[in-house]
Amino acid sequence: MTILAGNLSEPRVALATSAIVIQTTSLMYTLPTALSASASTRVGNELGAGRPTRAKLAAIVAIGLSLVTSFFGLIGTIVGRQAWGRVFTKDNEVIELTMIVLPIIGLCELANCPQTTSCGILRGSARPGIGATINFYSFYMVGAPLAIVLGFVWGVGFVGLCYGLLAAQVACVVSMLTVIFKTDWEKESLKANDLVGSKSDHFAHGDQTLIIKSEEGVVPFLKDLDSQK
Repeated sequence: MTILAGNLSEPRVALATSAIVIQTTSLMYTLPTALSASASTRVGNELGAGRPTRAKLAAIVAIGLSLVTSFFGLIGTIVGRQAWGRVFTKDNEVIELTMIVLPIIGLCELANCPQTTSCGILRGSARPGIGATINFYSFYMVGAPLAIVLGFVWGVGFVGLCYGLLAAQVACVVSMLTVIFKTDWEKESLKANDLVGSKSDHFAHGDQTLIIKSEEGVVPFLKDLDSQK
């Protein structure tokens, strides 16, 4: 967005507004990041413990909380768009453009928080590759081309870049939620048990021999005292 904004017809205003947008989204991103980490840990623990029903419930609760959080973010960007712009600058052109795009950024947050939380759920169920793939296609195959078309071909300007970002977020959250709600939690629980079992077997079948030093030199010492006898 920063690179594209610098090539618009009024780069000074676009870049200044872009900086405000980036700071705003970074601030709002702290909550979904924390929620994503919590969901990842909880879902992973439940699956590892063989409780797929609780893992599913944890995923649903996390997504519900993300929707509530994102709704407050949307309200904040709509109600406080004028005051928020004046925190950064007194330039009327920048403030005016900021007031236009902040509600769009709020809509982005409405999709961003659930999709970020869904990424955490996918990590907790050992499927981070799916989340990475969805993010790549959503932002670079959907959002970026649409932003370029709106911003430069159709002449919408910086607002068009923000609409491109919104399209990417919508594509991402729809794809993420589709994967989450189509998840076979029983299957994921069995997969988690296999992963845990393979690690346990690795440690269980490890070399049980300890090396100790004595007056006679270095000799092996078995952990099993009966075998040592």
